[in-house]
Amino acid sequence: MAKVIDFSNNIRSLLTAYPELREILQNAGFRELVSDQSVKLMGEIMTIPRAANVKNIDMGELKKTLESKGFTVKESDAQTRQERLRGMLQRLHAGESVESVRRDFTKEFKDVSAEEIATAEQGLIKGGVPVQDVQRLCDLHSALFHENGEPGCHPHVMVRTESGMESLPSHHPLRFLQRENQALLDAVDAAQQAVKNGAPDAIPAFIRLNAIRGHYAAKEELLMSFLYDYGVTGPSQVMWGVDDEIKREIGTVTSALKDDADNLALYSGRMTKIFERIREMAVKEDRILFPLSLRFFTKEQWYRVYGDLPEMGNPFGIDLEPWHEAEDWLKKRDAAALDGKIKLPTGELTLRELGQIFALMPVDITYIDATDTVRFFMNEGRVFTRPKTALGRDVFRCHPPEIIPVVRQLLSDFKAKRRDHLQVFRRIKGMPVSVRYQAIYDDEGNYTGTVEFVQNLTDAVAAFTKRK
Repeated sequence: MAKVIDFSNNIRSLLTAYPELREILQNAGFRELVSDQSVKLMGEIMTIPRAANVKNIDMGELKKTLESKGFTVKESDAQTRQERLRGMLQRLHAGESVESVRRDFTKEFKDVSAEEIATAEQGLIKGGVPVQDVQRLCDLHSALFHENGEPGCHPHVMVRTESGMESLPSHHPLRFLQRENQALLDAVDAAQQAVKNGAPDAIPAFIRLNAIRGHYAAKEELLMSFLYDYGVTGPSQVMWGVDDEIKREIGTVTSALKDDADNLALYSGRMTKIFERIREMAVKEDRILFPLSLRFFTKEQWYRVYGDLPEMGNPFGIDLEPWHEAEDWLKKRDAAALDGKIKLPTGELTLRELGQIFALMPVDITYIDATDTVRFFMNEGRVFTRPKTALGRDVFRCHPPEIIPVVRQLLSDFKAKRRDHLQVFRRIKGMPVSVRYQAIYDDEGNYTGTVEFVQNLTDAVAAFTKRK
């Protein structure tokens, strides 16, 4: 009987049908992704192509390996469809007009899913198109699905919402983020109307949009980082980069308006563009990012997202409805983590006592081990957000795409002992802040990790200024 591997089937069903496939995939580089634990957790949503993307494994070579072992590989209709969709985006990248591409697009596609859009963008990046270029194409991609690029679906091309979004309970984290998005859009409408009318509160109304940072931090650190774990990196990289552009532009215009109120008329065009981009990003979140997250995350991961939402702040005053099931799970998790003692050269402490001492220290500390994994943090100073979902995660997945090369170079320097620390003094959120990165080496001189110290120096600067 022929052994057929359909790449559209999930890994669990394939391993059930062909137990010998596990060893083949392990030898091909999928080792941890086909372990019993991984298959139990993600086996029903992880396909071989997606797993290959996570491990950066060449699908062509894998296909040859499977065929050499007696398998027949079946290319799915979804893959063919995906190639056509990616071709459309490549035409945009080559400079063809949106109108021209849209004509062909509407002939071939009646609808597309959030996952298809995400995979297409991811395919562009993996195929060598720089993230920054895909970022610049982001609004053009969206214009394919909207009439004249306006929010509101094109009559012939609908972006499908994954099943389940409409029936989510009000306490679900995605419901909170949707409500926050609506509050953000209300603030945009108010600011745009005030600017258009030249109202006295036009400048304060625009400045209030800086609260967008908290909302973007929540989706970046709580949703996008988890999607990385499932190999869904394209939309996270692209959206995160666009978020940074929006935040920078809001900051630039805010500074200009604070310096001189007469700049309101001068910057009105840039403000209009900002309003448009915020609205477009809200559509992308609702139709792409949120459905993708719902598609992949486990219930325990949603518990963790719920637990970390308060850490992101509450920039628009939206109440987080209680989710008692999640709160019970989080309490049990945190209580278990406090059992036991730790012995140090100068004494011993219970883990609870050590945590209480850390809570009194006016400094944020983050420890990254030798494998570049975030293992510990304390965040009493709250200069930056520090969600618990970051623990156990590759540190590079905790930063926006444009910062990753800087972080990678710094850790490379520490490992090669080209330097053992870096200290930066800068203003963050209007506060004078010290950020120190310190390499750690064992007694034999081997690199064991990096610790980051972040401290708000407002009180120190004020004390020295007063003394002077």
